[in-house]
Amino acid sequence: MSSEKPKIFPLKDRQIDAVEPDAHIWLSASAGTGKTQVLTARVFRLLLTEKIDPEHILCLTFTKAGAAEMAERINRQLAAWVRMDDTLLENDLRAIGASTGPEARARARTLFAQVLDAQGGGLRIMTIHGFCQSLLASFPEEAGIASMFKPIEDRDQKILAREALGDLLLEEEQAGRPQIVEAIQRLSVRMGEEATEQFLMTCAAKAEAMDGLPSGILPFVRQLLGLPIDGDAQSWLASRCTDEAIDLRAITLLRDAMAEAGGKKEQERQLAIRLWLSLNPQERAAALPDVHLAWATKSTGAPPKPTKGLLKALPDYDFIAGSLYEWSSDLLGKAVLFEYADLFAGALQAGQAFYHRYADAKKLHGVVDFDDMIRMTARLLQKSDMAEWIRYKLDQRTDHILIDEAQDTNVAQWDIVRALAGEFFAGIGVKPERHRTLFTVGDFKQAIFGFQGTSPHNYANARTEFFALAEASEQPFGDLSLDRSFRSTPPILKVVDATLEQLGHEQLGLDHRVPEHRSNYQDASGSVTLWKPIANRSDADDEDEESWASEEKRVIAQQLAVQIKQWLSPENPLWLERQKRALQPKDILILVSKRDELSALIVARLFAEKVPVAGIDRIRLNQPLVVQDLLAAIRFVLQPNDDLNLASLLVSPLLGWTQEDLLARGHRGKANGEKSLWEFLRRQDGLGEQIKPLQQLLAMADFNTPYQFLETILSGPMQGRRKLLSRLSHAAVDPLDELLATALAFERDHIPTLQGFLDWFDRGDVEIKREQVEGGNEVRLMTVHGAKGLQAPLVILANATFDPASKKSGGFSIKLGEGTGRELEYPVVPVRKAERVGILAEHAAYADKVAMEEHWRLLYVAMTRAEEHLVVAGVLGPRAKGEVPELSWYGAMERGLTALGSEWREDPDWQAVREYRTESRNRPAAPAAPERAADGAGDHVPAPDWLFRAAPEESRPPRPLTPSHLGPDDASNPPPDLTMRDAAERGILLHSLFQRLPNIAPARRMDVADRWLEKQKQITDPARRAEIIQTVLTVMGNPAWSALFAPESLAEAPIAAVVGEHVISGTVDRLLITDDQIYVVDFKTGRRVPDSAEQAPVAYLRQMAAYVAALEKIFPDRSIKAGLLYSHGPQMLELAPDLIERHKPGFEPI
Repeated sequence: MSSEKPKIFPLKDRQIDAVEPDAHIWLSASAGTGKTQVLTARVFRLLLTEKIDPEHILCLTFTKAGAAEMAERINRQLAAWVRMDDTLLENDLRAIGASTGPEARARARTLFAQVLDAQGGGLRIMTIHGFCQSLLASFPEEAGIASMFKPIEDRDQKILAREALGDLLLEEEQAGRPQIVEAIQRLSVRMGEEATEQFLMTCAAKAEAMDGLPSGILPFVRQLLGLPIDGDAQSWLASRCTDEAIDLRAITLLRDAMAEAGGKKEQERQLAIRLWLSLNPQERAAALPDVHLAWATKSTGAPPKPTKGLLKALPDYDFIAGSLYEWSSDLLGKAVLFEYADLFAGALQAGQAFYHRYADAKKLHGVVDFDDMIRMTARLLQKSDMAEWIRYKLDQRTDHILIDEAQDTNVAQWDIVRALAGEFFAGIGVKPERHRTLFTVGDFKQAIFGFQGTSPHNYANARTEFFALAEASEQPFGDLSLDRSFRSTPPILKVVDATLEQLGHEQLGLDHRVPEHRSNYQDASGSVTLWKPIANRSDADDEDEESWASEEKRVIAQQLAVQIKQWLSPENPLWLERQKRALQPKDILILVSKRDELSALIVARLFAEKVPVAGIDRIRLNQPLVVQDLLAAIRFVLQPNDDLNLASLLVSPLLGWTQEDLLARGHRGKANGEKSLWEFLRRQDGLGEQIKPLQQLLAMADFNTPYQFLETILSGPMQGRRKLLSRLSHAAVDPLDELLATALAFERDHIPTLQGFLDWFDRGDVEIKREQVEGGNEVRLMTVHGAKGLQAPLVILANATFDPASKKSGGFSIKLGEGTGRELEYPVVPVRKAERVGILAEHAAYADKVAMEEHWRLLYVAMTRAEEHLVVAGVLGPRAKGEVPELSWYGAMERGLTALGSEWREDPDWQAVREYRTESRNRPAAPAAPERAADGAGDHVPAPDWLFRAAPEESRPPRPLTPSHLGPDDASNPPPDLTMRDAAERGILLHSLFQRLPNIAPARRMDVADRWLEKQKQITDPARRAEIIQTVLTVMGNPAWSALFAPESLAEAPIAAVVGEHVISGTVDRLLITDDQIYVVDFKTGRRVPDSAEQAPVAYLRQMAAYVAALEKIFPDRSIKAGLLYSHGPQMLELAPDLIERHKPGFEPI
C-alpha cells in the first residue's frame, strides 16, 4: 500500500448526483470523465450511511487488476481518514457530497476498522468470475460440482482439452464409428489444426446449445439454413429442374432469340441452353452451373448486356434474363448450402461429442473453467431446485450492487446480476426499512471485447429491463451521463468529436448522436498530429537481417524511435504544458491494433536508440529467446545427440559461442560425419573448458527438479541470469520469472521430472502480461485492448492505416430463440466467400457489421487515451497502392481533421504532417530576444541546462537498512553450486531449530526435532537428521550460553531504530534483555570458524555493528554486548566494543 496521502478530487456536475447513496443509478460515462472516482465515492457515501454494513456492499469489476486497484484505493482512503485532522477530513467529505458534521466525521474515522472486521476481511470487490467461484464454493452440492473444485489455468485447460480430444478420437475409431473422426478431419483440412481445436472449444463453451441439439443434427442444420429437411440434396435439386418446375417458356424464348441474334457469344450460349434442356433432371441439376452462365457473366454475376440483335429478337430480354438469373442463382445457392450443411452438421456432431468428453474430463480432475463458473452460477440462481433458497441467502447480505464496465458484461453475467438485484424491485426487497440500490457505470462507446462474447446491446437491453422493473415497483432510477473529461485537453476532444461526427453514430452501433465532449481544462494546450504514412517501395532492398518484416514497417519503426529520442533530448524536449515539465519516457504510450512484427520492431529500435522501453505488454511464454535458451538446456540433457538443439544452446548467451566458433569447433568432416555434434565435441582435445558447462548440466539432470535445474543454471556456476540479461536486457526479466513460476506450478501437481516438464510445457501455451512497475520510467507499448483504463500525456497510434476489410473474416454464431428467455447460440464453421449465400450471407453480413462497429469503438478508446498530445502514423503496403484505406482509423481521423480546417504541410522528417493544435491562453509568452547591437556587442546569456530538464524527484524518507544486507563485503564469493546450496539449507534448518527447541522440555527436544525434520522438512536421511540435531543440542547444552536459550530470552527478535539519517531494521537470532545489559547474538552455521573476532568477515561485523547501533538508540541506559555464535565447534566470538565502533560508519546500502 502506498504511503502517499490519498487525494480526493471534488465531484462536479452530475458526478454528485451519481453518488447519492439512496438512489438507483444507471451512469453512462465517456472516457476520462472520472467514473472510477465516482464509483469509489459512491462506496464511501454508502459506508457513511447509517445501517449499511460493509459486507452488504458488492462491487463487480471487469478485471482482477481493476478490483485490486479499487480495493486498494478505498482502503487507503479509509485508513487516512482514521487520523486525519478535522479540516482535511471535512474537505474530503465535502468533496464527495457527504455531510461534514461531527457525527459524519466520527463515522468516517471508524469505517476502516469496520471494513477490516467485515465478514471475509473486507469489502466484496471482485470480478464476476471471482464472485461465481465464491458462490459455487459455498453451494457445491447444489451446483453439482466437486466441493474442492479449482479453476483451471490456461495451460492446463489446453492440455486437458487436447487429452480429451485424443481420447474421443481413439474411442470413436476403436468403436467403428467413423463419423466424428471424419468430421474433425474435414474441419482440420478446411481450417487447420489450431482453428479446429478452437471451434471445438467454442462448442464446449456453448453447453446449453450442445445439450439442446436434437438427435437428428443434419435435419436440424438444414432447417437452420432454410433448406428442406428431408431427402438428399441431388434429388431435391433435380426436382427443381424438371420441365414442370422450370420456366421452360422463358428459357426457350431466350434460346431462340440468341440463335436468331447470330453473334458468336449468343450462339455459344444458346447451344449451352439447348444442351441443358436435352438432359434429364438429375443431369440438369449437375450441369446447372454451366447453363447459369448462359444468362450471367463470370465477372459481375449479373446478366450480360444484350446486343442490338438480341434486343431486337427479344425486347423483354432484361426481364426474362433477370428472372432466369434469380432462379438459377437461388438454386446454386441452395446447392452450396446443402454442401455446407453436411459440413456444419458433422462439425456440430463433433462439437457435441467433444463437449461431453471435455466436461467428463473436467469433472474427473475436479476443475472448472471460467465459462463453467458463469454458466453454473446463472443456472444455480435461476433454474435449479434450490434457486429461490440460494437467492434468499444472498439477499440477506447483499443490499447494494455496483457494476463497473457494464458495457462489457455478457448475457449470462447479466442473468446473474438480474438474479441478485431482482429482489430490489420485488417482494420484501422494496420495503422502505431495507435500503437497497443498484448502480451501474459503463459506456457503449467503449465496448471493445466482443471476442470474449460480450455485446454492448446486452448493456442496452439490461438498462431497458431494469428501468421497467423500477417503474413497476414505483422506484426512481436515475439515468445519468458524464461528458466532462478530466483527462484530455480540448484539441484532442475536438478531433474526437469531429471524427465521430464524420463517421456517424450508427457506425459505432449507437441509436443516438454522440454528445460533444467537454474538457475540464478549457484553456489547456494540446495537439493531434497525422504523420504521412510510410508507403511501400517496390525497389527496397530485402536482404536485411530483418527481412521477415516489410520494408515500410522497418522504416517507420526506425523513424519513430528517432523521433521519440528527439522528444526526450535535454537540448530540445517536448514540453508538457499541463505537467509543467519536459516529456519523460513514462509519458509515452504507443498503441497498436494487434501485436505483430511492427510491435517487435518498435521495441528493438527504441532499445537501439537507448530509449527506456518496457517491451510488448503481452507475450507468449514459449516465444522469448530467454525461455527458448533455457528450454534448449533441458532438451540437451534429455537428448544430447540432437545436433540442432545443441548448436542453438552453444551460440546462446549461456555458452557464448559465436557462429564462427561453432563452425570452427563443430565441423566434423567426412571422417566423423556419422557422429553426433556432442559426441564429436567431447572427443576433441582442447575443448575441456568450453564444454565443461554442458557436462555440469548432464551431471545434475538426474538429481534436480525442473525448478532446481533452471535456478542452478541461472544462479550457479554458469551465471546464466547475468549472461542472459546482459545480452537480452531487462526485457527478459518477466519471461524468466514466469518460466520459474511455471516450473514451480508444474511441480505442485505433477511428478517433477525434466522430461515431464518439457512435455507439459510444449503441449500448452500461456500468454503472460508484463506488469507495469510502479514508478517506472519507460515507454509503454500495447494493444488498444490492453490500454483500456490507461492514459498518457503523449499517445502514438503506430499502425492506424490498418485496413479492417483485409482482415480474414472470423466465425460467427447463429442464434435461436432470441428474446424468448432461452437463447441458444450455435457456432458456425467459418464460411468462405462463395458460401455467403442465403441465410449464411445474412448472418455473415451482420457479423461483419458488428465487427466494424467494434473497430470504430476501438478507435474511440485509442484516441481518448491521450491527455495532451496524440500522434497518428501508419504504413501503406503494396496492396494499398499509396492510398489510405477508407475504413482505417487513419482515414477516419484525416476526415475529422479536414472538417476542422487542418491542412497538410511539409515536414523534414515525415515528408508531410497534418496537425490540429491550440496553445494555452494562460501560457506565458516566451521572452523576446534582445536586439543585437550593430557591432555585434552585447552580452548573450545562454539558457541554463536545468531549464530543459525534468525537475528532480523530491527526496524520499530514507529506505530502511537491513543489517544482513550491508556491504560491500571484502570477500568475493562465487555463485552457489549444489554443495553450497546444501550448506545454505542446513543453515536454515539449524536456525529454525535454535528458534523452536528452547521452548521444548530438554528431555523431548531430540524426539521433537527429529519428527519436525522428517515430517515438516522432508529430511528422510536419519544420519543427516541426527547430525543437525546433535549440532543444535551441543550448542544449547553449553552452560556458558544457557542464558541465551532461557525462557526470558527472545528468538528471531525484530528491531528497528533511526540512527542518524538511516532507518535500521532487522531481525536478530537471539536477544537477551536484563536490567543493565543487552546481549545480542547472531548464529553462524558455516564450518569455517575464524581464529578471532578480528578475522570475522567484514559483512558480519557491519551487521552486528548495525544491530548494536540500533539497540543503543532503543536502550540508551544499558550496555550492549554482541557476539557471533558458530555452531561448528561450537565457538562464541565476542565482539569487542572498539571492533564494533570501527564498523559502525559503514552503513551504505548495496
